[in-house]
Parts: sequence; structure tokens; C-alpha cells
Amino acid sequence: MNQLSWGIVGTGAIAADFARALRGSSRGHIVDVTGSTPAKARAFADRWGIPSAADTLARLLENAAVDAVYIATPHPAHEVQSIAAIEAGKHVLCEKPLTVDGAGAERVIAAARRARVFLMEAYMYRCHPLMREVLARLSEGAIGRICHVSADFGFRQGGDRSGRLFDRALGGGGILDVGGYPVSFARLVAGCVEGAPFAEPAHLYGSAVIGPTGVDELATAHLSFASGFTAVVRSAVRHDLGTTAVVYGESGKIVVPNPWLPQGNRQGLESEFTIFRDGRDPETVTIRTREVTYAIEAAVVADTLPRLEAEWPAMSWDDTLGNMRVLDQWLRALR
Repeated sequence: MNQLSWGIVGTGAIAADFARALRGSSRGHIVDVTGSTPAKARAFADRWGIPSAADTLARLLENAAVDAVYIATPHPAHEVQSIAAIEAGKHVLCEKPLTVDGAGAERVIAAARRARVFLMEAYMYRCHPLMREVLARLSEGAIGRICHVSADFGFRQGGDRSGRLFDRALGGGGILDVGGYPVSFARLVAGCVEGAPFAEPAHLYGSAVIGPTGVDELATAHLSFASGFTAVVRSAVRHDLGTTAVVYGESGKIVVPNPWLPQGNRQGLESEFTIFRDGRDPETVTIRTREVTYAIEAAVVADTLPRLEAEWPAMSWDDTLGNMRVLDQWLRALR
């Protein structure tokens, strides 16, 4: 589809990033928005020049001009909102995690399969050419046999622990908020080892620092795979772990400074990674794009239609299900 018309569900910071990115896109534009209140929706529409602001999700889904819906609300709302959009015949790009557990993801995917509409979990880093180039170098044997991944996504949210990130009822904690990124990366690289799009761990050991509100403020998981490949992944909402992923091979390593936001917090047009090999100078690989990451992700949706699942390495339905099940297992390991 050359030009996709979007409706946005949610008016927070991520929704604003998506709206900003699509301002410069030739593949998509925003025609409607709804938020937690009509006033928020109208203010968002005014800010980003969106022609319509729906008082409710139902009203947005009744808008015939909306081809696809971008869901950028807190995690617990994703399942109900995604299924509502799917049943209205809208294509869905839903922010991660798709739901708060694997069972919910199964229900959303089953609904998309029945309705025959597009659905993708919005791990936008999987849509970026940076990740394709990293995978290409690994497949070419740039660092020899792949042995291990270390991947982190953790930030420090200071203050009095109020708000969504520290509320269990709202899906708070590092594992659900950002842990899916390093888990999905580890599973992706494990797939390279096994000659598959992704692979599932045979064993997982998890530990965490649990804060006074009951959420995992810093969590670690050790993953091992049938191939012998291993990974250590960490997530945090109260500790600044950084955003680096490192792939270790028998003859070197690949360091990706910020795979989750390939063009940085300012959404620039360049990203990079560095290959370190025995007996050779480090090689820094720079990726330049014409559009920012959110626009690239939206273009993937437009390029995929009328097919229902995006091409690898973007998140397929089976990949999402596998990732959610690992997050379930990680959370169970803390109890």
C-alpha cells in the first residue's frame, strides 16, 4: 500500500514520537487520534495537525478513513484495544509488549488470524536496516562461531516510585517495560546459530531486585539454548544499565551501542556498530537512512500489506508468542 492512513490510540510521549516521525513520511499519514480523555485527544490533534480527534476508541474505529491503528497506551490496555481494532477490520501496530502475558498474546493473534488483518508487535529496532546489517555480518562469519550475547536495557526513573513503571497493576517493572528487547535480541541471534529466524531457550534462570512497590526494578536472566549458545539479559526501571548489546564469537565480538533506538533518543538518521576481530583493527559500520526509526517501522507495515505478517527480522506472530512466553518464564522465576 503506497500511503497508509493511521489512527493513533494514546497521546503520550511514544505516540508523539510516532506522530513526529510520520510528518516526514511518504508512506503514511495520521488522520485520527483518541486518548484517555477527549481533551487530550483534541490537544494532541491540534499539536500534530491531525484532522480528527475521536472522543472514544469506538469512534476512531468507526472512521472509514483509518486503515491502520497504532496503539501506544499502557501495557494492560493493549489486548482489549488490539482486539477491538482487529474486529473493526483495522490493521494493528501495537507497542511492546503486545500484552502482559503469553495467553493474552495468543488471544490477540487468534483474533487477527480470524479477521485476516495485519498485526505486528512494535519492536521497531527489528525493522531498522541496522539490525539487518548486524545479522548479515554474523551470518557471514565476521566473528566466527557465535557463542554468547550480553544485552541490557535499563534506565533510572528517580523520584518517589509513583506512576505506571512502579505499579504492578499497570504492568510496571523492567521485564515487561523493556526486558522484551534484550530477550528478543538474544532469541534472534540464537536463531542465527541454529539457522532459523529465532530460537527458544531450553533453560532460563532469573533473578531480580524487587522494589517496595513489588515490581522488578532490576532483573537478570541467564538463557541457554540447545545449540550451546548462551545469553545474559538485563532490564531495569530504577537503575541505569545502559542500552548496549554485545555478540561474542570465537574470533571477536560485535558491539551495538544502542540497538533498541537505532538512531538515538533524538531520532537522527545515522546508527552504527563496531566489529572487533582478533589481529585486526576495529571496524565501525555506519548505517544511514532517509527516515527516522518510527517512520521506517510504519513503512514496513505499508510494504507488507496485504500480507498479514511482516518479513523477518521484524516480529512475526510466532516470534511474538515465543518472546512473551520467555517473559512469562522470567517473571515466574522471580516468585
